[in-house]
Amino acid sequence: MRPPQLLAVGDVTVDLFLALPRLPERGADAHADRMLLRAGGSAANTAAAAAALGLPAALIGAIGQDPLGEWALGALRASGIDLSLLQRRPEATTSLIVIAVTPDGERTMLSWRGASRFFHLDEAARAQLPHAAFLHVSGYALLDESPLRSAAMALLEEASGAGCRCALDPGLPACRMAPEAVRQALRWSDVLLLSEGEAALLLGPDPRRGFRAAERLRWIVIKRGAEGCRLLGREGEDLQIPAFTVPVVDTTGAGDAFDAGFLVGLARGLRPAAAALLGNAAGAVACTVWGVIGAFPGWATLRALLERHRGRPEWAPWREALEEIHVLAAPADPPASR
Repeated sequence: MRPPQLLAVGDVTVDLFLALPRLPERGADAHADRMLLRAGGSAANTAAAAAALGLPAALIGAIGQDPLGEWALGALRASGIDLSLLQRRPEATTSLIVIAVTPDGERTMLSWRGASRFFHLDEAARAQLPHAAFLHVSGYALLDESPLRSAAMALLEEASGAGCRCALDPGLPACRMAPEAVRQALRWSDVLLLSEGEAALLLGPDPRRGFRAAERLRWIVIKRGAEGCRLLGREGEDLQIPAFTVPVVDTTGAGDAFDAGFLVGLARGLRPAAAALLGNAAGAVACTVWGVIGAFPGWATLRALLERHRGRPEWAPWREALEEIHVLAAPADPPASR
C-alpha cells in the first residue's frame, strides 16, 4: 500500500439518514419515506472522496468497541481509506448522527460525539507526517477539550516541521462553540476551507483578515454552495469560481467532498483555480447521492459532468482549468506528487 498523501483528522460516525417530507413541529411526529445507514464524519467523508479520486488517504480518529463500530469499520474499509491509524476506544460507543433530509436536499443533524473524542495521539500517526502532502483537520476535532483536540493541535504544529501542508475546515459548530481553538489551529494552517457563514463568524466582514491572523496561511476558500466558491490568495488573488449544475438529492458531505477535490487538485499539481473548480465538481456530484462514504460517484461521474459543461459558451473563460482537470481525470490513475 502506498503511504497516504492525505491524513484526515476528526470525528468518525455512523450516519442514520431519514428522508422526511418536512421537519416536524416541536412535540410532533414525522414518518420517513426512506432510511439509509452510512459511515460518516466530516474527516472520514473527505478521506473517502479523496481515495475515490485516486489520492491515498488515511483517517485519524476513533470508533467504539461496539457493533456500530464494527459496522462502520467495514464501510470505511470498503471505501478505500487507509484505516491503520484508526483507534477502537473503550470509553464510549461509536459516534452517531441522525440526519433528517427534506425534499430540497437540506439536512438537519442530531449528533452524539461518542468515541470520536477519545482518539489519543500515538507515534504511528506522527510517523506519517513526512510522507503526506496534506494534513486535513475537521473542526469537529476542535469542539471541546478532549484527547482528539489535543491530538489535532499537536499534529498541526508538528506537520509544519515535517514538510506537510495543513488544511483546516472549521465547520459551523466549532466556529460558534470553540472559536479560540479554531483560531489557534489556523496559525498552523496553509489552507482554510469554510462556508460564508463560518467566514463571517471567524473572520468578520473582511475574509482577508485570515492572512493577517495566520502568517502560514496561503489560500482561503469560501464555499458558496450553488454559487460556487471564492478563492483568496495571500498575494492578492481573488477569484469567483463557478458552480456546476446538478439535481440535488442530499447536501450532506458536499462541503467535505469539496475539500477532497480541492486538496486532491493541489496534491496532483493543478493550479489553485483549477483545484477549486475540481472542488466545486466534487461537491456537486456529492449532492446527487445520499451521503459520501459508499456513495461518492468518483471520476467517471466527474468526467461526464466536466464534459457537459466544457462546451457551454458561458464556461469559455474556464476551459483551460477544465482541461487541466480533464487530464487529471483520465482513466489511467496518475502518480501522486507532493
